[in-house]
Amino acid sequence: MWQTSKKFSFILLSLSFALIFTAPLHAQTLLDRIVAVVNDEIILQSELNEEIQQAMVELRQRQITIPDRESLRQRVLDNMIMQTLQEERARQRGLRVSDEEVNEQLLQMAEANNLTLLQLIDALNRQMPNGFAQVRQEISDQILIQKLREIEVISQIFVTEQEVAHFIQRRQLEQNNFLYHLAHILITRPDSPTREQRIELENKVEDIHRRLRLGEDFAQLAVRYSEGSQALNGGDLGRLEFDQIPSFFADAIERLQPGEISPIIESPSGYHIVKLHALIETGKERGITLEQEAIQAIRMRKANETFDLWLRRLRDEAYIDIKLNVVSQ
Repeated sequence: MWQTSKKFSFILLSLSFALIFTAPLHAQTLLDRIVAVVNDEIILQSELNEEIQQAMVELRQRQITIPDRESLRQRVLDNMIMQTLQEERARQRGLRVSDEEVNEQLLQMAEANNLTLLQLIDALNRQMPNGFAQVRQEISDQILIQKLREIEVISQIFVTEQEVAHFIQRRQLEQNNFLYHLAHILITRPDSPTREQRIELENKVEDIHRRLRLGEDFAQLAVRYSEGSQALNGGDLGRLEFDQIPSFFADAIERLQPGEISPIIESPSGYHIVKLHALIETGKERGITLEQEAIQAIRMRKANETFDLWLRRLRDEAYIDIKLNVVSQ
C-alpha cells in the first residue's frame, strides 16, 4: 500500500513547504563511503546522512518520538533503495519529466503559501545552499515515479461493469459519507516462506500487536518496524473513502471505533495492522458523475491492494548490496 507525498493517494504530488523551511543545513562534509549498491547505482553515506536529518525533522514536526538511530537509519536507507529502484526502472522505460510539468508543481507550491515563484526561489535559496535546485529535482523525481506507477500498476487495473454497478448501488443506499483516517503497519513476507520464516514473522507481528494493545504509540512502532511505504510518516495513510480501502482491510475497518486497532490481517504482501484514527463525515457534493466516481474509487482500491506487492517484486528482481559494516557513523 502506498501514499505519495504523505497522503493515501496514488497520483497526488505535494511537497511540504514547512518541512523544507525547517530542514537543517547540509551536514559537515565527510569522507564519502558507499552504503548500498542498487543495480548500477550507488548510495553514499553523505546522502544517507542528509536523508536521516530530514527524516528527524519531519518526525519531530509530526510529534513522533524518534526511534533509536540504527532503526531510523535502516528505515531511511530502505526508502532510498526503493526510490532508486523506481527511478532506475522509469529511466529504463524511457519516461521523462518536462520542465512544464515541474513548473506547474512549483507554481502550485508557491500559491499554496501565498508567494510568487520568485519569492519561493529566494526563500529556498536563503534557507539552504542551492535550495531551489534541490527542491526542483525532488519534484521532478516524484513526477517520474508517479508516471512509472501509473504505467506499471494503475494501467493494469481493470474495472468491471458489475463492480461499478455494485458501487453505485451501495452509494445510493448510504445515508452519510465518511472518510476513514487510517494508519498502517506492514510486515512483509516472502512469496514462498519456509516454516521457520513464517514462524519468525508471525512472532514478530504478534509481538507488535501485543505492544500496541498495551498502549505503545502506533506511529513510533510503524517508524521502527513497518515495511510499508509510509513507515517514516508513522504509517499514516491519510483519509480514505470506504471504497478506496483495500478489500482485505474493509471488514476489519468497519468494526473499528476511532482509536482502535485491527486484528492482524494477512494478505499476499504479508501481515498488516491498521489503526482507525478518526471517522469524518463529509458532504455528498461531487464534481463528477457517480459512475466516474465509482471507476476512480475502484481503481484506487485495487491499486492500493497491489502496490506493496509491486514494490516487493521490484526489489526482489534487483541486485542490492548493503554495506552494513560502513552504515554506522
